[in-house]
Amino acid sequence: MISVHVQSLFAVNTFRRCMTTRMSRSTLALTVISGFLCSFFLALSGQLAMGQTGPQPLSGVQFGVGYVANAPRAMAGASGYVMVPRWGGIGFYVDAKLDVTDPSRERGYDARVTVAQIQGGQFGEELIKIEGSWRSANAAVLHSVTPFLALYGGAGVAQKRHFRLYQVNRNSGVGVGGVVWAEDPQAEETRVNIMAGMIMRLTARVSSHFGVETQPRGLTVGASLRLPRW
Repeated sequence: MISVHVQSLFAVNTFRRCMTTRMSRSTLALTVISGFLCSFFLALSGQLAMGQTGPQPLSGVQFGVGYVANAPRAMAGASGYVMVPRWGGIGFYVDAKLDVTDPSRERGYDARVTVAQIQGGQFGEELIKIEGSWRSANAAVLHSVTPFLALYGGAGVAQKRHFRLYQVNRNSGVGVGGVVWAEDPQAEETRVNIMAGMIMRLTARVSSHFGVETQPRGLTVGASLRLPRW
């Protein structure tokens, strides 16, 4: 009970910090990863301290739905899976992730112009910064190796959008205060993302996700609600 209460307080405080402070990608990713690691070890220590035995092997269809991220480049996402008891537990996993800090959400972003138009010279441009934004959709095969652990491997499609920040003439009519974020659709990329990871049981209802991805390169972190209880 103490470990569950500590996990709840940690999650609430993490959420408040994320909502009240505009974190950088690396800071937000570190906060999320440390939160999931803390929750996992607290839950594991609580089970060991109370002498809990593990669940029985999977005997029916199992569903899961929850939050997932590819830290630090795509920190918003959702995941789902279904598993059947055949061959010890085999299933199908899907997720979708996106970047919630891309420049299209910035005040200086102007959808009326592109990088090619800015570079035409009529705005008196000076390049300040280049930034990319990712979104992906993935699918994987899931296999339960123990009642506490399932492994998955799969692939998906990742799309990278490119943005550039320019200093322009204040009377140019684009951007805000002499700066403008513009998208570069000609540089947009679509890549194959390879992913592998694990889903670990925390409680009878909750699992945590950890893994790696190649596009963008990062760590998969997440948590899901299991239905029914197992």
